[in-house]
Amino acid sequence: MVKSLLTFISTVTLFSMLAVPCIAQQRTYSVETVGKHDDEVLGVFVNEADTRFATCSVDETIKIWSLPEGKELRTLKGHLGQVNNLSFSGNDKMLASGSSDRTVRIWDVESGKQLNVLKGHTAEVIGVYFSQDDTSGYLASTSFDKTVKLWDVKNGSEVKTLRGHTMQTNNVAYSYDGKLLASCSDDRTIKIWSTDPNSREPIMTLESHRASVLTVLFSMDSKYLISADQEGVIKVWNMPSGELTRTIVAHSDLIQDVSIASDNKTIVSASLDKSVKMWDIVNGENIMKTDIGVEVWSVDLTSDASTIVIGCADGSVRLLKQTNATPKKGGK
Repeated sequence: MVKSLLTFISTVTLFSMLAVPCIAQQRTYSVETVGKHDDEVLGVFVNEADTRFATCSVDETIKIWSLPEGKELRTLKGHLGQVNNLSFSGNDKMLASGSSDRTVRIWDVESGKQLNVLKGHTAEVIGVYFSQDDTSGYLASTSFDKTVKLWDVKNGSEVKTLRGHTMQTNNVAYSYDGKLLASCSDDRTIKIWSTDPNSREPIMTLESHRASVLTVLFSMDSKYLISADQEGVIKVWNMPSGELTRTIVAHSDLIQDVSIASDNKTIVSASLDKSVKMWDIVNGENIMKTDIGVEVWSVDLTSDASTIVIGCADGSVRLLKQTNATPKKGGK
């Protein structure tokens, strides 16, 4: 009888231990509008030092803002079409922009001076991404012409053109270790390329999305690749193996942009469903949702995820600032 009772107690104790939910940090943010473009804001990029961010718009301009204040510092003009995307260099000294005028332009961040115009794409330039090393010597771009181009920033020359996508190419990302490029396309694939100037064939093609893949991004330790698509689905891939590790049904409308914090596990996504959400990609748990009330095209965050910058369809530029972090029950 004693043995049976002890067995019962042990079983109950074990069940209780297994049934205790893990505690996740639920984050809350306040939203502040800091300024506006004259039309939809298509791109946002926070610099490495977390001291500035840049935005670009259908209004053909680029704006540079201060952090954490969100003060507008200057407006860059020169493109002859909407500006679709932008990227700070790894040393924060330059800014690249890609436009529907089929050019990539390089700007000096301090002066706002246009340093170079890179021509070669035969359709709208949709994605740009600097190499994130301190020299920032290379820049990748994608276009509706279905290609990926790698450029030498110093002399403005085209290093190589990568072909393989069968439909328009939407975005591009440079791995932080400088070894890989990732591109995504309406053909529903992601292609991984070597940054070696002599390599022109894809290392691998990742196929799992069921809709146009609109954005890709490497984690800062280069161990993950994050992708998002037109149906609001996020996928997490182990790199360099290309193994799919997680699928998150994140939004009810397309996701144009995602970003990742320096902890390499916290990502933020923004959607035309008018929401911004934060996720832990290790367990797939949602740790924040904020309804913005307007379609959100672009998003980036500071390295510690305390500030999120979003660009909206009404032309507004908004900051989400973390107010607290409280334990939340549930999840895996």
